[in-house]
Amino acid sequence: MLTPDEYIGLRRLLDGIREGEGASEQASVTEPKPRRKNRKRSTQLSKAFRMANQQLRNKNGSLKKGRTQGDVARRAHRLIKQGKV
Repeated sequence: MLTPDEYIGLRRLLDGIREGEGASEQASVTEPKPRRKNRKRSTQLSKAFRMANQQLRNKNGSLKKGRTQGDVARRAHRLIKQGKV
C-alpha cells in the first residue's frame, strides 16, 4: 500500500507523462457558451426570483406567514410566463 506522499509523487509523475503526450493541448479547449435562448431564460428567471422574493418576504427577510420556497418558485415561473419580467 502507498503512503500519501508516495501516491502524490506517483500522480505528479503520471501527470507529467500525460502532458508530454499532448494532453495540455486538449486542456486549452474552452466550453462553448450557452445558447442565447438559455442565457435569456436564466436572466429572466433571476429577475423573476428577485421580484417574487420581494413580494413574498417581510422587511426582515423571512417569508410571510403561510408562504414557502415553493410558492416563491411558482410565482417566479408565473411572472415569466405572463411576461412581466
